[in-house]
Amino acid sequence: MSKKIYAIRFYTQSGDLKPPTYFYYGLLFLARTWALLIISVASRETGNKLLGIFYPDKSHFYLGLASGLIAIILFLLSGRDHDKHPFICKLWQKGYPFLLLSILFDLGLQVYYLYLDKFQYSLEASVQLVLVLWLLLLCTRSNHLKASFKGTSD
Repeated sequence: MSKKIYAIRFYTQSGDLKPPTYFYYGLLFLARTWALLIISVASRETGNKLLGIFYPDKSHFYLGLASGLIAIILFLLSGRDHDKHPFICKLWQKGYPFLLLSILFDLGLQVYYLYLDKFQYSLEASVQLVLVLWLLLLCTRSNHLKASFKGTSD
């Protein structure tokens, strides 16, 4: 089995393979509830109104936070120098299945929300569903992403 070698721009200074750029966009998408929480906390006066617009049911908000927690953890781990932190390196190498779990959890939430709305068409629900399906396909098919979690360029 031959090793896939990527261009030098795909490696960190310590020699670790960087995840592809879409990985970070996907994490941002998965952590969208956390982003909304930060925005609502920053705008104290209108924060509750803002959360009420996007999440009228508080349980949906908490499920969104739970769904995005893995994405936040993976984002924090991705920026670390794995050679200097062996524990973080081991956590990072075990992160790929958790990424897929987070995407599947988000997909399940999207289908659950559609079920609650009796599968009525909604543009925002459709866009979110397409994005999470696209992200799932991209993450399962990307050899670059899998190799970045392995810590080698296999």
